[in-house]
Amino acid sequence: MPRILIVDDESVFRKGLRKMITSLDGNWEVVGEASDGYDALDKLAELSPEVLLTDIRMPGMDGIQLQQLAGGRFKDLMTVVVSGYDEFAYAQQSMRQGAKDYLMKPVEREELGRVLERLGRELAERKAQPVRNEEPWQVQPLLKRHVAAHLTESLLKGKTKDSDLELLREMGFVFSSPYFICMVIKLDKYSVEKERYLRGDASLFLLYIQQVVQEMIDRQTKGISFVQSDTEVVAVLNIADPQQSLSAPGSLGDMIRRQIRSLSNLTVTIGVSNPAEGLAGIPKAYNEAGIALLYRLIEGGDRLLDYAKMTERPHSGSGPLKWSWELLEKSITGGRAASIGPIVEQLIEELCSMAESPESIHQQICKLLLYYYELSEELDVTESWLGSKDIRKVLFDVCSLSSRQELAEKCRGLLITLTGCITASRAAKDIDPVTAAQRYISLHYYRPLSLKEVADEVFLSPVYFSNLFKQRTGVTFIEFLTHIRMEEARKKLAFTDEKIHSIAEETGFGNVRHFNRVFKNSSGLSPKEYRDSTRAVQAASMDSKGAET
Repeated sequence: MPRILIVDDESVFRKGLRKMITSLDGNWEVVGEASDGYDALDKLAELSPEVLLTDIRMPGMDGIQLQQLAGGRFKDLMTVVVSGYDEFAYAQQSMRQGAKDYLMKPVEREELGRVLERLGRELAERKAQPVRNEEPWQVQPLLKRHVAAHLTESLLKGKTKDSDLELLREMGFVFSSPYFICMVIKLDKYSVEKERYLRGDASLFLLYIQQVVQEMIDRQTKGISFVQSDTEVVAVLNIADPQQSLSAPGSLGDMIRRQIRSLSNLTVTIGVSNPAEGLAGIPKAYNEAGIALLYRLIEGGDRLLDYAKMTERPHSGSGPLKWSWELLEKSITGGRAASIGPIVEQLIEELCSMAESPESIHQQICKLLLYYYELSEELDVTESWLGSKDIRKVLFDVCSLSSRQELAEKCRGLLITLTGCITASRAAKDIDPVTAAQRYISLHYYRPLSLKEVADEVFLSPVYFSNLFKQRTGVTFIEFLTHIRMEEARKKLAFTDEKIHSIAEETGFGNVRHFNRVFKNSSGLSPKEYRDSTRAVQAASMDSKGAET
């Protein structure tokens, strides 16, 4: 009884074909169904059908690629392709690859019966002929790269099956050494002239980089590279020596970077992982390479960034970063969109130069954007600012950026748009002065703020502002300012090892004596006593958790 495998990414279509085949001819057995090309390769090896009935348009691996691979691995397999009316060119290409016939969607019952009858006769004739010798499997280089890249991408996620590894081996990608290193290669977009970048297809730049990377890998070691996204090329290298460095001068990574710059005037930044043992270590290595690449924010582009060196680098900062938003705040609330770009670029340049880690940069940017998100909610302009985007998605996108220029461009666009939304909204003219003053104090508490300065900020006289503030909040301006400063001081005492005199300066107190006196009046403890008591509570909590486990 002839056996047939149905492949289509739509389950309804697969079930319809199965029902039609079994009702047409009882001599045919539908041995299985597959939802895509990779699933089909597994089913072909497991079920050994004589006929493959496959759709052409499928995600991941299309029907033509499946036909090329299956035809090489299973020499006697007959293929019939199914195509839509507007896909006839694909059907022709498939026929040139050796397909026995094609069917148009929707499949006609009589047409399918005709094709099955003819294939049945051909199978019967084959069985009467002598057995042929198997020829070595040949696969087109481009298809080989496509399939290998897909399977290697699964390795990065830790999801590759034994059958996938077998397919890689059959195509010549043998990972025989015990260790793996990942590299993530990112185009420094601003190394390309803007006109050249816009004129060309961005994917072509990545394809060119991938080809250079693969050529260098093939000369030096074993491994595979592929375009992972619109901005990244990933390489997985199989090495024997875990001490091998890819980031030292003259190493493979350094040669790749120099070669790309020499041949094309493009620059790339490369994140390099620690060596990982075995296939199971590849996802960790890929994650490390991505983390290393984030340090491009601090180190700049056109560099090799080694995970071990980046994460162990000595902190160059001096305590918490002091980052003023004052000019930005005035431009946004004042509707001065033209001044926002230069201010954002300067702020981010200073932030990246002073920061100790990429995480601290992203934290500050997220804090900034969340502050303005709250303002947009208060003014009821969030929808006009972000549209259907969720603020969490915006923050996720920001934290994925590893280029100062891209970060500045992203923030500049967001804040200029917000400025326009605020300006266009009548609510911008009706901001509650007390709420605006509280926000201003919360942003600038570390400065020697005066009542007059805050009153001027909300366009009120000092006397009227003082009375209105007390009436609306129940506390005086000084009491509110002191409360904000005390809250910040408590956080720093509890969760940092900064010296007390530094905390006094950073929370707006002129000298440590004044800070000690105000803190004791507020908390009943001196700053040192408060720090010691909170540390003791934290230690006791950790001990109790340890005892429970």
